[in-house]
Amino acid sequence: MDFSEHLRTHATHAGPPTADSQSSTLPASAPRSRCHLACSVRGQDDGVNRVSLLARLIGARFHLTSVVPVLVLLVVFKLSVSDGGRHAPTLTLAETAIYLLVSTLAATGTLEVSRLGVAMLVATGAAAFSTVWSVQLDASVRALLMWLMYSGMLVATASTLRTPAAARRLVDGTVVVAGWLCLIGLFVFWGAGDSGLRWSSTFYWPNPFAAFLLLVLPVELSRCVHAPAARDALAHGALSVLLAGSLVLTYSRGAWASLLIVAPLAAFTLRVTPWTRAAFRLVLIGLATGVAVVVLTRGPGTPLFEGGVTGRATSISDAADYSLGGHLHFWRAGLAIFADHPVTGTGPGTFGTVHAAYQRDVRYYARDAHSLYVQTAAEQGTAGLVALAVLLGVLATAWISALRASRRTDSYPLVVGIGLGLAAFFVHNGVDMDWMFPANPAMAMLMAGVLAWFAKDGVAGHEPGRPVMRPWQRLAIVGALLVATALTQMAHLADRQFVSAQELARAGRWAEAADWYAQAARWDPFSPRILAAQAAALRQLTPPRHGAAEAALRRAMVVDRMSASPRIQLASLLMDRPARGPAALAEAEGLLKEALRLDPWNRPEAYRMLAGMYLRQGRGEDAERLYRQVVPQYLGKGLGRPTLLYLFLWPEVTGLVLDAADLVARRHETALAVSWLQAVLAEDPGATAVTRRLHELTGEGLRR
Repeated sequence: MDFSEHLRTHATHAGPPTADSQSSTLPASAPRSRCHLACSVRGQDDGVNRVSLLARLIGARFHLTSVVPVLVLLVVFKLSVSDGGRHAPTLTLAETAIYLLVSTLAATGTLEVSRLGVAMLVATGAAAFSTVWSVQLDASVRALLMWLMYSGMLVATASTLRTPAAARRLVDGTVVVAGWLCLIGLFVFWGAGDSGLRWSSTFYWPNPFAAFLLLVLPVELSRCVHAPAARDALAHGALSVLLAGSLVLTYSRGAWASLLIVAPLAAFTLRVTPWTRAAFRLVLIGLATGVAVVVLTRGPGTPLFEGGVTGRATSISDAADYSLGGHLHFWRAGLAIFADHPVTGTGPGTFGTVHAAYQRDVRYYARDAHSLYVQTAAEQGTAGLVALAVLLGVLATAWISALRASRRTDSYPLVVGIGLGLAAFFVHNGVDMDWMFPANPAMAMLMAGVLAWFAKDGVAGHEPGRPVMRPWQRLAIVGALLVATALTQMAHLADRQFVSAQELARAGRWAEAADWYAQAARWDPFSPRILAAQAAALRQLTPPRHGAAEAALRRAMVVDRMSASPRIQLASLLMDRPARGPAALAEAEGLLKEALRLDPWNRPEAYRMLAGMYLRQGRGEDAERLYRQVVPQYLGKGLGRPTLLYLFLWPEVTGLVLDAADLVARRHETALAVSWLQAVLAEDPGATAVTRRLHELTGEGLRR
């Protein structure tokens, strides 16, 4: 025990000194000596307390930096096994966890923002800038919160890694996550007993799952190629076969092409490895993957694609391919949106709402642009494109810096693989919807955080200098993240109450459902979905609360300027209240026309409502003209096939054609009515109502 600790212990446990004790230890003639000694003891005690506090703070920060990378990895794992991150409660949990982690890092002074972190924050700032002018604020705020989560994952990872060994363990964890998803895919494939099944694992969609694998497969390939020992090469090679086989069985042509596009970059990283050894190991991995794929696809089942894997690969050059045609339509629509909103776009997360107004074929409906870059242009305009270009540029320079810093270390293969994986991922994002599955950008930002740490000066052997954040910067970060946490929880509560209200509505308990919808609207007053559902519930009450329903729908139209649904609902409400006179019908007609301008292809029921209004007003010629214009756009497009369009759109199309056939038949255009009905039966022979009506019309024609 040192002297200062002895004094502190004595002062704590001996109690206050008495007069006798003072007289026995110090002479009465020495008051100045007593004062000096007391001050010395007090000063040493304060110093010990400061040292103790500093030691506790250092220990807390040490443990924090050890735990944070693991927590970020757990967030990625949870997102990946929850519908690729699209499961709303899981996404809320992930966002909240990351916000609190980064807030803690900022509050303790552990947070570091590298150049790559700054670039990601700039991209997030561009999303925030576009949100101000969003056509649907609720969707944009939710998208902005996800961008903030991705930024937090990057800076948290880069701030808390301390050694190359810790970075390697973190990347090993990502490989374990990807391998586990591959095993789940194998389990589903094996249990289905269908050799033609596309692998999607817990993403439930093959192409985004392929993008997830693109981030990890190059890491294992690089480690296998650069492994100095045969044992290490065998371990990494086996994992490469598992990942590569799963990637092949997703049948994602875009993922295959992306891997081939970035392959030449790998050639520039093999300068420290003999070419013959690298080629030999890659050939062995390719052969093992081919054997595994052949064995798995030889089982029972119907091949999904003609010619199997080979036929799928060669179909990428087929100009008549449905997928290729759909992508081209989505990209044209996205560029048209960008042309109309070139500066700020329509707002993050709004492409699905706005796309309907730019759709040119009923067969190609989309919620996203199937391209990160086209969607960024449409949603965030020039500001978003510039920010994204800056992010990619800084990412490329960070990879180059990391390669140089780790050139002569054991971490070099890891850095090579991370860079190649990110390159393949962002190439694939140009042709598919990977970014719409939060697990994918979350994994990409974790990898980017590792890369940012390796890019720091002195990683190869000595500790880099840590940038110091000023108090106001730390306070601003903590404040912004606390606001983001509050917004996330408010949206989560609104979603939970909305789901409860839906269950009550399905049970016919409309009064309770309306109350729950009202509570959800209080937590999220900018959600058009909640307001529209609340209006529908209010109309079902006895007696109906038409005034409150109308107010909710008008509010929904204000917060969502590009959606057809609330306009159609309000038009229906006005048409059901004839007591309001001709002005209400005129407004309803205007609302229907506006709704059909915003969504001219996916609302057959709106055309039926508009034609019915014309007939009620004695405007038969207008109704016939409308039917002649819109019916042909739905026929001969294959909508009667057993697809999602058949489930959601075809019943309304059938009703539209039946109404149109009845009208033109009454106006002595029986041949036209018969041709429309026959076109429906050609696509859907099981349409009994159409068959019955066709027999009636042909029988009337024969009697005439």
